[in-house]
Amino acid sequence: MGALLRAFWGMIPISAIALPYALLGWPLLAARRRRRMAARRASATAAVDCAGLLVAFLVFCLVTMPVGGSAESTLDLVPGADVAAALSSDGSLWQVIGNVLLLCPLGALLPLRIRRLRALPRIALAALAASVLVEGTQYLIHTGRVTSADDVLLNTAGATLGAALSRRGWLALDTAPPAPVVIPLPRRTVCEAPTLRLRVPRSVWDTRYAAIAHPERQ
Repeated sequence: MGALLRAFWGMIPISAIALPYALLGWPLLAARRRRRMAARRASATAAVDCAGLLVAFLVFCLVTMPVGGSAESTLDLVPGADVAAALSSDGSLWQVIGNVLLLCPLGALLPLRIRRLRALPRIALAALAASVLVEGTQYLIHTGRVTSADDVLLNTAGATLGAALSRRGWLALDTAPPAPVVIPLPRRTVCEAPTLRLRVPRSVWDTRYAAIAHPERQ
C-alpha cells in the first residue's frame, strides 16, 4: 500500500508539468480546426483530443514508474488471486479501485472521437489489448511491479464502465449529415390545342352557304 501511494504521489509533479501543455494546446488546436468546422465543434473536439492525450501520457508514466525497492517483476496469471489478496485483511481495496479507474477516462473519451469504438464489446476488446500491452511492458522493463491477470481484467472493466457512462454523448461531436438534394421528377405536360372558333360574316354565309344549308330554296 505504501509503495502504491508513493507512486500516486509521484504523479503529482508530472501532472503539474503536463497539464499546462494540454491547456495551451487546446486553444491552438481549436483555432486550427476553425478553418474547416464551426467554432463550437472545433473547441469541443480539441478539448477531447487534448484530454485524451493527457490521460494517455499520465497512464504511461504511472505504469512505467518503478515501485518498491526491488527491480524484479512478478508474474501472477491466476485469475482472482490478486483481487482476493487485495480484499483480505492484509490487502488494500485501493489497489482494485486504482486498476478499475486506470483506463476508465480513456474508455469514456475514445468513443467520442473514434466511431469504430462505439460499441461496448469493441471498447472491452481494445482495453483488453491495451492492458495486456501495459502489463507485458511492466514485466519486461522490471519496475518492481506485479504483472497480474486480475489487473488486465480490472483495467478492461474500468474502460468498459467509462464507455458506458459516456454512451449518451457519443454522437454529440459528430457533424450533422448534409441535407439530401431533392431532384424533382420530370413532369410531362400535354398542351391542349386551343379551341379555334371561326366566325364567318353573315353576309358571306348568306350568299355562299345559303344554298347548301337550304337546298329547297333553290
